[in-house]
Amino acid sequence: MADPLRVVDAEPATTGLRSVFQPIVELATGVVVAHEGLTRGPAGGWHRPEDLFARARADGHLAELDEHCRRLALATALAAGAAGPSALFLNIEPDGIPAGPPPPEAVTFAQRGGRIVLEFTERALTGDPARLQWFATRLRHVGIAVALDDVGTHPASLALLPFLRPEIVKLDQRLVQGPLDEDVARVAAAVGAYAERNDAVVLAEGIETAEHERAARALGATLGQGYRFGHPAALAPAPGTPPPAGPMVPTARAAEEPARLSPFAGVARVHPLRRGPVEEVRAAATLIEQRARSAEGPTVLLGSVGPGGLPQGERVRRFASLAEHSTLVTLFGVGTALPRGVRGASLAEDDPLRAEWDVALVGPYVATALVARPCGDGEMEYAVVYDLDLVMDVARALMSRTVPAPGAEMPVG
Repeated sequence: MADPLRVVDAEPATTGLRSVFQPIVELATGVVVAHEGLTRGPAGGWHRPEDLFARARADGHLAELDEHCRRLALATALAAGAAGPSALFLNIEPDGIPAGPPPPEAVTFAQRGGRIVLEFTERALTGDPARLQWFATRLRHVGIAVALDDVGTHPASLALLPFLRPEIVKLDQRLVQGPLDEDVARVAAAVGAYAERNDAVVLAEGIETAEHERAARALGATLGQGYRFGHPAALAPAPGTPPPAGPMVPTARAAEEPARLSPFAGVARVHPLRRGPVEEVRAAATLIEQRARSAEGPTVLLGSVGPGGLPQGERVRRFASLAEHSTLVTLFGVGTALPRGVRGASLAEDDPLRAEWDVALVGPYVATALVARPCGDGEMEYAVVYDLDLVMDVARALMSRTVPAPGAEMPVG
């Protein structure tokens, strides 16, 4: 049996590791507009990619294997010439985010007019959201678009969509293959609203029959993938270069750096402020935190501890309770002792968040935020905002400070 850890240092011909490609089509016309690159392991015990990657993860070499597979898919696509894909979707493991520049194969593929889309799952966002926001920005700087995979499998993906802002939303196959029930309807509504607001493309996976295709289109998908359109297969080399990607595969949106500056200052530039005692601000924060308890669908709640430095009493109990059923709950402060399930971090000496009381609640059906800062005489300036763009500015700034989940081993760089 070939050792899966040797594939990163050996030629594919000697390891049996190879790339196969599954077509992605425009549902309205059936025209192939892209391919997803997939890995097949050596013959024998490592043929299943699940087993290959599980072994690499257990031995601490997942990031190396993951990067090797992406480079192999790109090299295979380039070698196929005109038979190669014009747009290539590639997967990335949550704990396989590289720190270095794009590999030379990616640069060459882009120079030949190809388009690259990197697919993440919601596990990547919940594992280390700050690092993933940073990585997505890096990708967009070099023209690589982002897709969120398996949307609909876990409620978390709906709450995290506006943080990653993927250009492509990939609906999980259970949505098109199962009954169109209330849960599917909720997912469709949330994804449709996101796609329309962000000019994103919806792609449905797992399409095997005409009925599945009809369901995919009813769910708002314009792209499709599945055995109805083709199985994963090798590419037959052909002379010439592949045609450039068509407009159905979106280009990377403009890169947005998550603001690590003051959320309060960002809101104050464009929104009027109120002035009131600390108790008034505490009441406004409590209302937002209580709204997280009753909000429909999954939510993300992010906040700073506010005056006094440490969360106490009822607020600690409320955050602990919310962490039991929310996608992500964070609380930032100095030396903060956090309740079970709540994520957070101590703040640097020069972090403006030390002087602020900020709370942001985001979900597929709710968006609201509070920003506040002392202004003297025991009072605070503050604003409560509901505009989604402003709320997301606050939320992304807070998310950029979130530490990895326990056990999430992300490379540093």
